[in-house]
Amino acid sequence: MAKTDWEMLAKGMRERALLSEAPDTIYEMVYQPSEEQKKMYFNAGRWAGGSRDYAARQAFIKLQELGDA
Repeated sequence: MAKTDWEMLAKGMRERALLSEAPDTIYEMVYQPSEEQKKMYFNAGRWAGGSRDYAARQAFIKLQELGDA
């Protein structure tokens, strides 16, 4: 049974990945939102999702104001 070109390509890529010693991607924490910001994003998302309460509305309005600035 002959291997297809795609199977040989995938096998070669796996072998090269296993031989690689250093990771190709390095993750760096660039931004850490505060608890207040997390709550605002959460509640604004609730408003966008259909919840119609005061906290969700206020968070959505405040987030839009920040986006316009």
